[in-house]
Amino acid sequence: MLNFFKFMQPSSVRKGSVTVHTKKLIESDLKNVDVLLQGKKPSQLRQALITTDKALDNALKDVVIGENMGERLKNASDIFDRDLYKKIWSAHKMRNSVVHESGYEPPYHMVNQGIDNLKRGLRTLGVN
Repeated sequence: MLNFFKFMQPSSVRKGSVTVHTKKLIESDLKNVDVLLQGKKPSQLRQALITTDKALDNALKDVVIGENMGERLKNASDIFDRDLYKKIWSAHKMRNSVVHESGYEPPYHMVNQGIDNLKRGLRTLGVN
């Protein structure tokens, strides 16, 4: 019966805005990302992508419902402009490939673009 009510609930119900506490945690994460990007080693770039993706997910947890990042992104489709939304999804998929596919090494410029797009998503949510 509980699943029925969950089904009846609109999937894109917003919860609110990013909390001050979450913003502070994300700002700390983004400082670490900047340090990682200065190193330019493949392992540092991968970690920067993972951390930025996690930061966006933490912000989305405050804003929309969803059991995981994929669900939260789907429920946030109306928050981002269409082009940025596609780029955020692409960056998230790259992150998933980095984490789950052995030997996956995206080119430097692709990782950098992905990080930039995730950061643009954060700015859209009011996190600098």
